[in-house]
Amino acid sequence: MKKQLKVQYIVGKSSKSLEYSILNNLDFLEKQFRLSIPLITGAHISYRRNKKKYCQKIYVGKEIFVKNVNFADDFYEKYNITLDDIADVAVLGYDRVCVLNFKKYDSIVVGVEEDAVVVPDYFALKNKIHQLKSTLIF
Repeated sequence: MKKQLKVQYIVGKSSKSLEYSILNNLDFLEKQFRLSIPLITGAHISYRRNKKKYCQKIYVGKEIFVKNVNFADDFYEKYNITLDDIADVAVLGYDRVCVLNFKKYDSIVVGVEEDAVVVPDYFALKNKIHQLKSTLIF
């Protein structure tokens, strides 16, 4: 029996795309490959198993552990974020953040849940989606 896999992309900090069937459609991600500005910050892969709904969250960017931030480094200059950017996410209870900013555009800092996965770029996101698709369909 094939599982009903759905993908929903996160755009920016909180906007979400429509939910697409992962079996037929990765067009939204393919459009990102043609853009020079990073828009997709993550994806939620949802599926049902034994009448229970599961969701694997994947974020794109540089993973940073809030507790390990060294303020003496050129960290903020490198990623174009400030202490306030990390503090805004940390006060929400996140131990990890993900920074999407590789070309000095406006940085997007999002909180990463404990069970979420962080991948470095869109190619890795596409590979992770294919890996989940092959693992979860049997």
